[in-house]
Amino acid sequence: MQVDTIRYNRRMKKRIVTLLTLSLTLPVWGQTFDISRDVITDPNLSLRCKEQMKERAEKIKFRQKLNDLMNRNDVLLKKMPQTRPSMIKRLEANQISVKNELYLADLQVKAMEETIIRSGCPGINL
Repeated sequence: MQVDTIRYNRRMKKRIVTLLTLSLTLPVWGQTFDISRDVITDPNLSLRCKEQMKERAEKIKFRQKLNDLMNRNDVLLKKMPQTRPSMIKRLEANQISVKNELYLADLQVKAMEETIIRSGCPGINL
């Protein structure tokens, strides 16, 4: 009789431990680990990052416009008759200034990207 009681108590203890273990671990298994929700971000940092990303996007648009100007200038230079040397000189001067602007815009975009990365903006998609 005593042996049965001891076995019964051991089984009950094992069952209780198993139930407690399962009850404590099941909520953890059911959770999805979303790091972006768990990361605490400073609102000032995110506002600064948004502003920097916005400036970068504007500079990239400007760079694309300069590329379009370069292409249009190339087409005009090819179509321009040789009988108009003053216009050809103007277009060549324009070509040089647009190239310089494009070079500066590229440098500025690279500098902006480095600044964004250094400042530690979360979720960077460059």
